[in-house]
This record gives sequence, C-alpha cells and structure tokens, in this order.
Amino acid sequence: MIRSGMLTALAAVLPAAAADLPTDYTPPPPPGPHVHHRGAATFRPGKPLVATSYFYWYDAPSGMHVRDRDGTDALTDHPPTLKGMSYRSVDWHAQQLRDMIDAGIDVVLPVYWGFPGAKRHWSNVGLAPLVEARKRLLAAGKKPPAIGMFYDTSTLRHGGISAGVDLTTEAGRRWFFATIRDFFSLVPPPHRACIDGKPIVFLYAAAFAKKTDAKLFPAVRGMFREAFGCDLYLVKKPEWPGQADSVYQWGAALMPKLLDTAAVGPGYDHSAVPGRWPLVRKRLGGRFYRWSWEKLLAMPPAKRPALVHVETWNEFHEGTEICHSREFGRKYITLTRHYADLFGARKRIEKPEPKPVPEGVSVSPRETDGIRVVPQQAGDGPVAVRTVSGRAALVTAPNRFSRDHRYMYFDVDDLFAHDTDEPMTLTVTYFDGAARELALQYDSADPKLRGLAQCFRGADGRKITGTRTWKQATFTLPNARFAGRANGVDFRLVVTGGDLAVSHVTIRRGGS
Repeated sequence: MIRSGMLTALAAVLPAAAADLPTDYTPPPPPGPHVHHRGAATFRPGKPLVATSYFYWYDAPSGMHVRDRDGTDALTDHPPTLKGMSYRSVDWHAQQLRDMIDAGIDVVLPVYWGFPGAKRHWSNVGLAPLVEARKRLLAAGKKPPAIGMFYDTSTLRHGGISAGVDLTTEAGRRWFFATIRDFFSLVPPPHRACIDGKPIVFLYAAAFAKKTDAKLFPAVRGMFREAFGCDLYLVKKPEWPGQADSVYQWGAALMPKLLDTAAVGPGYDHSAVPGRWPLVRKRLGGRFYRWSWEKLLAMPPAKRPALVHVETWNEFHEGTEICHSREFGRKYITLTRHYADLFGARKRIEKPEPKPVPEGVSVSPRETDGIRVVPQQAGDGPVAVRTVSGRAALVTAPNRFSRDHRYMYFDVDDLFAHDTDEPMTLTVTYFDGAARELALQYDSADPKLRGLAQCFRGADGRKITGTRTWKQATFTLPNARFAGRANGVDFRLVVTGGDLAVSHVTIRRGGS
C-alpha cells in the first residue's frame, strides 16, 4: 500500500523535526470544525453492511499517484478516463459515490494518510470535496454510502517520526488519537458511518508502530469520548493487541478472509509498482470474486459476519479495484451489487461457485502464475534478478549462514494446493554453470517423517556439470503438503558449491 511517490509527498508537509515524539507532546489543533457527534445517523448492530476502502490520493493534473517520477504510467489497471480524476474534485468524488450506490456499497472508507500537523496534506484536503459530493447526492434524493475511516497506520512510521511512533507512551497514544480526531473533524456527523452510534474505524497493520500494547485502545477511546461525546467502532487486524469491536484481515484480494468482519476482493496484480517481486492473483473472468463472495454466502446467515470489507474500490496500482475501469468496464460493480443484495437480504447460496483450482502453476523472474518467489534477503535465501546467457533469471547469492549452500524460496498459491497430501511434479529450468549440485526440499505430509524432516523433505539432487547451457531438472514430490512450513513457504531450491540461475519453475499434479 505504501508507494515511493507518497513518501515524497509526505516530505513536503512533515514537521520540522522528524524524530521521536517528546514526552510532553500535545497534538496541534484539528484541521476541521466537527469535533462533536451531534446529528449523527447510525446503522443498528447486526445489520448486514458492505464497506469498501477508497483510495482518493489520485491527482491527474499533477500526476500524483498516476505517473511515476520518470513520467511513466504508475497504474497497473486504469480508470476509464483520467480527465477530472483528482482528490480535489467534487465531481470526481460524486461519480465514485454514484457508482458505489450502483454497487450496493453501504460504507465508504477513505484511506487516510493524514497525521497531526499536516493540515494541508492531500488526505485532509480531499475530504471536504468528498463530503460535498455526498451532500450533492443526498440533495438529489440518492442514498450514497456513509463515510467511515480506513486508518493507514503506515503513517506511524512515515508521518515524520523517524523511529516510528511508540504507542505504549502517552505521547504516542495522543498522536494516534489525534490522527483519528483529525479525520472526523473534517466529516460532519450526519455523513459519518456509525454502528450503534460509534464512528467506524478500520486499522491497518500494527507493525508500523515502534511499539504497542493493549492499553492503546482504551486510552484512545477515552480521548475520543471526551472530545466527541461518543465511542469508536474499531475494526482491527488480528495482530493489534487489545479488544476491538471486530477483527478483519487485509489481503482478501489474494484470498477471502472470513473473520468476524469478512473480506473479499477481485484479484491482485502490482506489476506497475517499482521494486516489488511479481505477485498476481488472476481474476479468471470474475470467477475468483464470485467464489470469494459465495464462500461467504454459503455460511448460515445467523452465523456469518454482518460486516464485509471489499478490497478495494479503486487501488489501481495493485489491480484490486472493483470500480469502473478501462480493463474490466463495470463488470465488478454489477457483480458486487448482485452479492451485496443477497448479503443484505440474508440469503444463503446452497450451491456456491466451486473453488477455481488451476491446472498447474509457474513462476519466472518477470511473471508469477500461482508460484511466487519469497526472497530471504536478510536470511539464508537472498535472490537477485539478472540476465544470464540471454535470459532473465533468478540468481542465488551468498548468505551469512552457510559458506557452501545457497537457497531460493518459493510459495505455492493456496488455490492450487494447501495442506494437502498428493504427488506433484516440479520442473526447474536452470543454467548449468559453476555450482556442483541442485537439490530441492519441500513441505511434505510423508507419514514416515516427523518434525523438520517432514517440513523440509528432500528430493533427489541433480549434478551440475558446467556445460554453460540452459537445462531442465524434473523432481517428483510424493506426499506434497504445501502448508507453508518450510521457513514459512512451501519449498526451496538448495544449491551447493556456487550460485545458480533459474529462469522458470513449474508444478503440476501427479508424479512424473
């Protein structure tokens, strides 16, 4: 979710001293006047609600979040037009809200990158036009989604505090509260999304805080009640300590997350984002999105979550959008409306969409189709991409844990196989260069093995003969489990006596 261009934008509005918070830190005044809760509407507890995260950081006239620094296209997927696309534009926000009405969205969650003292930051500037757009639609007799908050907690590290905000201190808790306060100070109470009278706040990752503990939420709730006269409805990720109103998980664009708050998404592709290893969840013509929704709707209505987070409305960089796009038209708006209506009516799907299992999976340096490289750059598996004998290749590198061994780690898509017990065939295309041997270790369900021997079951090695040509090695993997127990992934290549270049890895079901 963090992008280099965003850090540049932050730098322009950072406080003068980007260091740890002083112990007597007092937040500056809020950027908006609405530090109260009078006149707020509310959803009743237990009412089925569909929310979506809304990325409003785009500004086509300046190129922000539309073009990279070198002027190239920053987006993987694209809006139907860039004309008028700006967080400053009431018309642009109004069109997004109209489309959300068509999609059956109840709650819009602007992804907030603001922080105390950044009054002129786009996160603050963009909320007033969003509110104005909602007012316009209400005046026209429409029912646009109410406005909750998606707190992008990466600002705890990138919001001017060089070491990260320590949320175990009073100063850190005041910073955290002030960020939430600033957001709602710009959203008048009648436009807030509330459950049981409490404004909704989704929290992103806890890892961006320097430290945190279970005292954070009670402290922030207390400060919010004192300032606004009401409590918060906090929806946290599981790693946050302390009690929240609900729990969700990010990453539903890759795999549905059916926690206390459910999360679904259409697919994923961040190929336009510089500096990232390839990671793709194919949309499969909408099959993945349908399967995700129907996995939720197959649950008994009385037992399934009442709140669903759709990930995302319009994150074009990572290709997770369900909004109107050049690539997919209004397909996902229509699909979302279909499932939102079923969800809101508490309907159950008796015969859900079958799991979209691929025939096989593969990975190369530039593309991933069901296998992804997981570099252990600070561990025993550093990897680089280089051109070797005319081909792009994944290349091992020395590590500080072994003088003679190199490792290359891979993870298999859970749609293809997860926690299973079946034979697989794995083929590696490699450069027959200076190393002595190529071996493979994988997460196995072999009943004859226990502990680490099962998590790193070995396959027969292949001698490297130094012909300096590209070759293939095929390994048979009986009892493949692929439950992520091989140092957090599913398998690794083991190279002895030097480095190895790999151009392609494929896996198919069955033995060779």
